[in-house]
Amino acid sequence: MSDATPGVVGRTQRRLSALSPATGVGVALAVVLLGNAAVQETGLFIDQAIGGLVYGMILVMVSLGLALVLGLMGVVNFAHGALFMLGGYFTFTVMESYGLPFLGALVVAPLLVGVVGIAMEVVVLRRLYGSNPIIGLLATFGLTLMVEEAARFVWGASGLQPSKPGYLTGGTDLVVTQVGTYRLFTVFVSALSVVAVYYLITNTDFGLSVRAGVQDGEMTEFVGVNLPVRFTAMFFLGSVIAGLGGALRVVEFGVDPGTAEEFVILAFVVVVIGGVGSLFGSVVAGLLVGWAQFLVPVVLSSLAVVTGISALEIQGVGRLIPFLVMIVVLLVRPRGLFGEEGLLE
Repeated sequence: MSDATPGVVGRTQRRLSALSPATGVGVALAVVLLGNAAVQETGLFIDQAIGGLVYGMILVMVSLGLALVLGLMGVVNFAHGALFMLGGYFTFTVMESYGLPFLGALVVAPLLVGVVGIAMEVVVLRRLYGSNPIIGLLATFGLTLMVEEAARFVWGASGLQPSKPGYLTGGTDLVVTQVGTYRLFTVFVSALSVVAVYYLITNTDFGLSVRAGVQDGEMTEFVGVNLPVRFTAMFFLGSVIAGLGGALRVVEFGVDPGTAEEFVILAFVVVVIGGVGSLFGSVVAGLLVGWAQFLVPVVLSSLAVVTGISALEIQGVGRLIPFLVMIVVLLVRPRGLFGEEGLLE
């Protein structure tokens, strides 16, 4: 992985210093537009910035697991969105049908998703390691369709949403706006999970052995490392992270069978923007996409007020933002913001 060793900050500084003058002008323009929006509509700007942070952290959760599997194991796991969706469905079921409290559901549901992930890895993906990535993509796409149809059969086609626990309702006053307590909880749990996963991958024997196995599997097994077990454990970890993301989202937004396709596409966008093989890149890209999707409409609305050009208020522009950000990043840096040299180039 590109950021598995110390020096992430130094590499980031070098990359920023290498940006072209045109990129610098673009960044300066973005700062001016954001400043204008913050002055024109302060309350709305802060509210959307917090909403973008929450949404960005959810994207980080779903893309982090995908980045683990893709960057470390070389498997294009299109079924990752289905695991995210199952996290929501399992949370709904254990809370509404079995009466498990929300905090308990946050533990049980991701673990159940991890078990499903193990089944996928053992039955299907283990046979695809080292093969053409398109084979893994097609296989996991088929798994996605199977899981979606199973979800429709078990839970129906309409959206489901469990009750939000009382202690996470209400909000925190920030003078100019109020932040929902559950949103702050989502950010806290997501940030804690990201730090824990990053430490596990970069500072433990388990993470080091998996990375070594990817680079030279024969030599790694020669020194006594059981790579199949380690790879299964890594896939379990990625599945649990996706399930936790789905569990956090379902309480506020609900879940339906279309959730799988929606979020797996966004997860791939985030991984490509951040750079394949970089966990740090996935975190940065997830937050970037989340903030861009929520703040760009506010920026355009404020700009329309200043210029008097009402056409700048484009309805539904937020849905296009992740893909526009990806296009811009790939034009400037084809490997992604923090991708390894030679990937996607």
